[in-house]
Amino acid sequence: MHAINKSRFAQLGSRTTSGVMTYNSQSDLVFAQSNRSVNFWLAALFACNALLAPICAQEEMVGGYVQSGPAMAGTMTAPQVTTVNRYEFSACNPPAQMQVPSGRCLPCTVAVDCADNCGGTQSWRDLHRYNFQPLAQGEYLGPVRLPAAVDYRVRVGDQLRFTFMVSRVHLAPSYALQPGDKLQISLSSDESFTRVGDLNLGTGVEILPTGMLHLPLVGPVQAAGLTIQQLREALNDAYAESGHKDPRSDVIPIQTNTLLRDLLDSVDARNGAGGQNFTATVNPDGTLRLPKVTVSVQGMTLDEIKREVNLRYAEFVGGLEVEPILLQQAQHFVYVTGKVANPNRFELLGPTSVTQALAMAGGVLSTGNNRQIVIFRRAEDWRILATRVDLRGLHSGRTPPPADEIWLRDNDVVIVPVTPIGRFNEFVDQVFTRGVYGVFPFAQVGDGFNASGFSN
Repeated sequence: MHAINKSRFAQLGSRTTSGVMTYNSQSDLVFAQSNRSVNFWLAALFACNALLAPICAQEEMVGGYVQSGPAMAGTMTAPQVTTVNRYEFSACNPPAQMQVPSGRCLPCTVAVDCADNCGGTQSWRDLHRYNFQPLAQGEYLGPVRLPAAVDYRVRVGDQLRFTFMVSRVHLAPSYALQPGDKLQISLSSDESFTRVGDLNLGTGVEILPTGMLHLPLVGPVQAAGLTIQQLREALNDAYAESGHKDPRSDVIPIQTNTLLRDLLDSVDARNGAGGQNFTATVNPDGTLRLPKVTVSVQGMTLDEIKREVNLRYAEFVGGLEVEPILLQQAQHFVYVTGKVANPNRFELLGPTSVTQALAMAGGVLSTGNNRQIVIFRRAEDWRILATRVDLRGLHSGRTPPPADEIWLRDNDVVIVPVTPIGRFNEFVDQVFTRGVYGVFPFAQVGDGFNASGFSN
């Protein structure tokens, strides 16, 4: 290519005595100028490669490829690949991401990492080597990032599902009888006494809602709240008063813990959605209304809610275990207004920054001042907090990772004010275009004057 170009230039013209090249025709001149332009860009490309090569050779590649020798050697060694046990990792301890081995530093991508100068101002001069696509074609999935929240705490509007289960744990021997329990009662000291209830048939005398047992010969006897042994002693005293000598009563429970059975029946959905579940939404006062209990849950984690609910039920029913599940979060919104294309309320479906919220609103208009974006926020006690961020450098591409690019919170209000020149344009439009000129059209105002003043 170079030899052909030289011969071509030799045919185009000759140098004068002053060293100036002369050409035989206009087309030859154009050809020569185009070749000079190509040679200029080739030289610029070679210079760019020469500048990037030291960066690629000296900087450590993010993802595990480290320089193994001197900088001029440019050799890289890959890290040892180990077997990943997926069961040893959690959201707070994600596994290391598999990297794409490159071997050489082509293509070499440089980037600015905010972690290099946390809290400080950075520029494009802080570029260093960075592997921008370690997941290759899997980049659209993204890496396993840290969780957005370490402990999710329930708030107003969250919907929870409670699963009611029989715990099958060993209850204390001092079980207190409840209304609805069924018993078999007999007198082992009197063969003529007719047994009340039959264990084989599963029938027995039931404790009434008043807590009393009605038995032959003795009438009503208080049973609810007593243990089996206490009820035996009460029956012995009652039969002794009725004329039985040395009565020895025998009490066999047939059906107990009736309150648990009734509670499970109230949440039984096995013929519908399945299981023994109860779905509830956190009320505006931060409470949840469950069968027979009301619990304040706002600001609590699911584990804390589980412990509180089970303790509340354990006060009056045994053998029950309740497991809460977060079914649906309350909606999270951010409000973007001012000089944006589409001011509106937008739902936060994940961690969202100010620039992302502006993108959902269609972007900042030409009259919007992105150097003084105002953000209003409500604190935990509902007081108003306000801040102002400057994102002009980010939106124009001059500032790599700006410190003002903050995360938005639920119910934040983002306001993009108008620029000074935009404010002046609005003033002109309102005062003159729609004001004076709207009342007195320009043509009529001009016709009202002449060289000598007002016309008659």
